[in-house]
Amino acid sequence: MFITYRRTGGVFALLAFAAAALVATVLTVAAIATALIVATAVAAAALGARAVVAAFSRPRAVPPAAVPAPLTIETTVVRR
Repeated sequence: MFITYRRTGGVFALLAFAAAALVATVLTVAAIATALIVATAVAAAALGARAVVAAFSRPRAVPPAAVPAPLTIETTVVRR
């Protein structure tokens, strides 16, 4: 059994394949960078909204209740 080999593309095919791989790599890196930028912006907006909502929903300080004056009970001794 003989294995035959035939060149079909040569140097230009190799250069075209390399160029296509380079373009795919650049587009992949650009897509990842865009996704990271969008994710960072969404996270920053979420943290900002959380801070604003927390500031508005924080319970207000309630003044302490007034302490009533001590009660005195007046008594009289009753003897039978």
